[in-house]
Order: sequence, then structure tokens, then C-alpha cells
Amino acid sequence: MTATASTVRATGLYRRLQHESRAAAADPIELVTMLYDELETAIGVLGSMVRQGQRISATEPAHRARAILIGLDAGLDRDAGGDVAAALSRVYRSMRRKLDESVAQNDGESLADLLDGVLTVSAAWRQLR
Repeated sequence: MTATASTVRATGLYRRLQHESRAAAADPIELVTMLYDELETAIGVLGSMVRQGQRISATEPAHRARAILIGLDAGLDRDAGGDVAAALSRVYRSMRRKLDESVAQNDGESLADLLDGVLTVSAAWRQLR
């Protein structure tokens, strides 16, 4: 069965509503976990695009990944988090630079390295549960 444009739009709307309802009921740790999930997905999509020979600059997944990294950094409680928050801020800024470089160079290997780093930080975050 071939998906029609209206089916694709309806599926996207359903997914967005599902995420919004999950976010409304989530605690702060779950919200950050959701951001990591979305970041992993966006970087994975970028890697797939590069493997398929597509240019990834100025694409929605590139913008989304960058916005998530900015949001994760901006959401840090630097007063309560102290040295941990400062270290995470440096990690997020470094990831953002690596993302920008990877996107500019259309570099799938660099994106894979970035995804590995995100997965490492994400796994540590998930252990807070």
C-alpha cells in the first residue's frame, strides 16, 4: 500500500500529538530524555541522508538537532548543577560545533561519532531513573 500525502500528514500530526501529550505529563528527567530521543533520531536521519548521497545543510533534521542542543544547554540549572552543569554545557557546545562541521562538510563519519557521543550522554542521563 502506497502512502498518500494526506496519510503522511495525518501520521505526522498523530506523532506530534502523541509527543505533546507525553511531554505534558512528563517530569523534568523524562522531558530531557525525550529531547535526547529526538536528538538521536535527528542525527540518525542526517547520517542516513548522507549515506544516500543527499546534502544535509539547511534541512529540518539539521535545524532540529541544533535547536535541541541549544535547548539542552539553555535548560541547565547552573546554580543547582554546579560543576556538572558547567561540564554538560561544554559537552553540548562541543556537540553543536561538531554538528555544524559535520553538516557543512556533509560528513557521515563525523555524524556517526557525534551520535556515539550523544548516546553516551543519553545513557548516563537515563540512569537517573
